[in-house]
Amino acid sequence: MGIATVGAAFVVATQGIAQAAPTLQVTALKVPRQIAIAAGGEVASRALRTDWNPPAGYVLERAFMGDDASCRREGDRGVTEGTWRQYVCHGKMVKVADAWVLHQYLYVKK
Repeated sequence: MGIATVGAAFVVATQGIAQAAPTLQVTALKVPRQIAIAAGGEVASRALRTDWNPPAGYVLERAFMGDDASCRREGDRGVTEGTWRQYVCHGKMVKVADAWVLHQYLYVKK
């Protein structure tokens, strides 16, 4: 009986931990910054280079919220229908209101 009681207490304790785990720290998603100090002693803050450019010959076809799989489905459909020959998906975290969401950019080569 003592073992069953300990087991039940463990299950209850782990359920409490599991419920508390989903709390996310949104501040961790902010763009990293670095400090540059000029020769004259001036301090300037600038964002690290996070730009992404599509390959040459590709143009932006569509941008939407979603995951990489949904972007690939859209790209494959365009290739199958003959709308474009090739595509590239690029995901980027975008801040909407006070939340960060994954935004997909579909670039195509016609």
